Amino acid sequence: MDKKTIFLFFLIIFSLRFFDAAIASVGVLKNLSFGFMLVAILVSIPYFFKYKGGFVLPIQLICGAIIISVFMAWYTWGQSFGSSASIIPYTMWFVFFYLLQSNIPIKTIENIVMIYGVIYIVLFLFQFTHNGVVYFGMQGEFKEDRGVVRVNFPGGGVFFLSCFIAINRVTNNVKYKILWLSYSILGIVIVVLQVTRQAIFMMLVVYLLHFLRNVKLPYKVLTIVMFACATYFFFNSGTSISNGLLNQQKEDASYGKDYIRILSAEYYLTKFTPNTVSKIFGNGFFNDTSNYGKTLIALGDTYGFYLTDVGIVEVYIVFGVFALLGYILIFIKSIAIPLPPEYYYLKYYLWMIFFTSLTSDFLISYYYLITTVLVLYCYQRIYIQNKYQIKPHTIQE
Repeated sequence: MDKKTIFLFFLIIFSLRFFDAAIASVGVLKNLSFGFMLVAILVSIPYFFKYKGGFVLPIQLICGAIIISVFMAWYTWGQSFGSSASIIPYTMWFVFFYLLQSNIPIKTIENIVMIYGVIYIVLFLFQFTHNGVVYFGMQGEFKEDRGVVRVNFPGGGVFFLSCFIAINRVTNNVKYKILWLSYSILGIVIVVLQVTRQAIFMMLVVYLLHFLRNVKLPYKVLTIVMFACATYFFFNSGTSISNGLLNQQKEDASYGKDYIRILSAEYYLTKFTPNTVSKIFGNGFFNDTSNYGKTLIALGDTYGFYLTDVGIVEVYIVFGVFALLGYILIFIKSIAIPLPPEYYYLKYYLWMIFFTSLTSDFLISYYYLITTVLVLYCYQRIYIQNKYQIKPHTIQE
């Protein structure tokens, strides 16, 4: 591997903070992670205005909104600038411009993602089978819920992208299709064990749409029937997981307009932001130790108004309308920019984080951010290839 590839490989694990390992939450590893990310940001800034077209403008809007958020947190809530270091993991957007300059091959990105996808699965299974001690993530993410000890494992971005790469390889002309199919199935199992309904639903939808693509009608019907039967048997299997998911869905549906996430979104959109300027530029990024951060924690603990549970609303509340516009443009461009079939996994990943953004923080969480940046970089390279009619094989070199 060359120096740029090695740098990227380590940047991913540092930006994920070692999958939020407990040993990396304090001390040397924490400082090393923040230091490495800061270096990545600094080497990326010189290329910020060098490129145009594709996803460049939306990412510039988001980057600008993030920088402004440091000042908005002080202006709106009196949060000191000394608390702004906590924003570093969320500024990985700048790395997009470094990647464009470095011109790392897409094939290299795919291989790195698959390595981290395997690491994610191994670490998840270890944590799942040793749930008495929190080795990764926070204690609040480990609880008896929906029929199983729920381990909401950190760093899901690389895992989901690795699964989408795997299903892409199952249907493309590549070797080891049985291996890629097995990985794809294991991906579904891992998601089900984490009992996050929206992630399970979106994974199944993406898998179904992918395998229905470009197959004859009899195979389409057979695939739909198989998915329907598997879903039916799962939810009627009487297992603790299936019963837990069904009961939770029924309970949430029974609340109607009083569903906690609807109430939470309504509160943050109508009552939380104290002035007009903040309604445009956002309230700013919060540090948990500041009064601003403590206010958000209190709202969650007292009323169940967790900002991370309202997804796209969190983007607006924290970073304002320009960041929101950036995300909207990214979604539009992910539809408008054509992709060769071998790269459909890029749109699968983007669509998943967008369609789950009403009730998750996938758009903003550093568990997903570095993966999102990698996806957009690959997308941008394909956009450049299409625009300048570069031969397809060159983007892999």
